[in-house]
Amino acid sequence: MKIVYCLNSIRYIGGIQRVTVVKANALAEMPGNEVYIVVTDNKVGPETHKLSPKVHLIDLDINYHDRDRERSFIAVNMIYFAKCAKHKKALRHVLSQINPDIVISVGMSEKYMLTSIRDHSWKIIREFHCEKNYRTKYATSLFGKVQGRVSDFYEFNFVDKKFDRIVVLTQEDKETNWQGWNNVSVIPNPVAFKCDDPSYLNEKVVISMGRLHHVKNFSSLISAFGQVVKKHPDWILRIYGDGELKQALHDQIHRTGLQDNVFLMGFSNDMESALRQSSIFAFSSLVEGFALVIVEAMECGLPVVSYQCPCGPKDIVTDGKDGFLIPVDDEKMLAEKICSLIENEDLRRQMAVEARLRAQYYHVESIAQQWMTLFNEVIAGS
Repeated sequence: MKIVYCLNSIRYIGGIQRVTVVKANALAEMPGNEVYIVVTDNKVGPETHKLSPKVHLIDLDINYHDRDRERSFIAVNMIYFAKCAKHKKALRHVLSQINPDIVISVGMSEKYMLTSIRDHSWKIIREFHCEKNYRTKYATSLFGKVQGRVSDFYEFNFVDKKFDRIVVLTQEDKETNWQGWNNVSVIPNPVAFKCDDPSYLNEKVVISMGRLHHVKNFSSLISAFGQVVKKHPDWILRIYGDGELKQALHDQIHRTGLQDNVFLMGFSNDMESALRQSSIFAFSSLVEGFALVIVEAMECGLPVVSYQCPCGPKDIVTDGKDGFLIPVDDEKMLAEKICSLIENEDLRRQMAVEARLRAQYYHVESIAQQWMTLFNEVIAGS
């Protein structure tokens, strides 16, 4: 089976890039599969996960955002539309050469092109890595929310219904946001690694990860941890990630006197080690597509304390078994549950065992097999 993933880049600090490479590698190992990744902007950025030599990487060299900061708003948009035309022509040529069985849209640009350039011998699938209404929920201004609604209206009424299948990451998203759609399936993301040496749970460290962006809601986590510190001043919180709110969060930490307990660690290429050197994973997002970092924490044997945001934590965490689910922004309860895991070592270790068992469901072998089943169903027209 010839399988093509289309996205912007695999050289970027993000879960989408990492899991796409992980899935492509796993599918390429299956007998009879020929796997391609077609990208548009692969010049810069770190390697998020090593690509198998069995996966064919094709860079269309469009570079949508190259030197955008040096140009005016009008010039940026004129160049963008010119690059869209170049992208569409190049993508049509590459796909006609490959003649795939399955084409999967993962990125932000090709989704608008595939439905018009497709050969009907191909089956086209759209992957959603965010909750359906992410545009309006991520927006921080009125203009952003209006722009999000317009984009949603166009995409969901004129683009996505033309795909043979839509794949979302959680049952919660499907049941909440995709009612009335008969071409939607659920396949979660795979964990990118297997941890053979999980945390010993002895370190007095709570860990969290994510972009330093308002939707990750780290300001709420820091406030809640301030309550934890009052009872357990010897425990610390490490937050891994970078983003535009770094200075604001730094100021909050110092303003509230938490500089000896809360640390912004920046980006790390070795998150497995960071997780293994911690004892509790805390998660404070306002909205998610899946929350892969929760699965990664569970794989490393950490119990989870998470806000029950849409969508992701509810699908992954079983409240009271492998972690705790907290109403969004209930900082008092978030602090209480972290304290309960600090104070009760037996509970912490019991939840860690359950977390490891739960993470097995997300191992790439299982997820790749779910994708193969879906591909065969789509090709068969079921």
